[in-house]
Amino acid sequence: MSGTESLQNWEVRVEDNTVVVELPEDIKLDQQTGQKINEQFFAATGQTHVESVLTLLRVEEPLSSGLFDEVQRGADKAAANGVTRWAIYVQEKIKGMAFESNIEGLETKVFENEQRARDWVGQ
Repeated sequence: MSGTESLQNWEVRVEDNTVVVELPEDIKLDQQTGQKINEQFFAATGQTHVESVLTLLRVEEPLSSGLFDEVQRGADKAAANGVTRWAIYVQEKIKGMAFESNIEGLETKVFENEQRARDWVGQ
């Protein structure tokens, strides 16, 4: 493993009442990375004023089934914490369609336009 592989190149932050999860093009999305992201995601969605989630999914590589399991775990926890909406921005809608049909417990929409996704969650 080279030094660059161990650097965290993704971000979980809270903007107003929205948890923003930003996943860049060069991220290696696997179950282990998903678990690390969820650690921060769980803490962020646990804040009392958080009502929605915005994921900026800029990745190019296909998404693994292990990652989908982590996304569902995140959605379950977010819903339990009172989050009601999850917007997912993808450059190609086909990459996000599995999220829209597989995430339960939250109103989920996939967007190819980042501003529309932000508007939908009230950002």
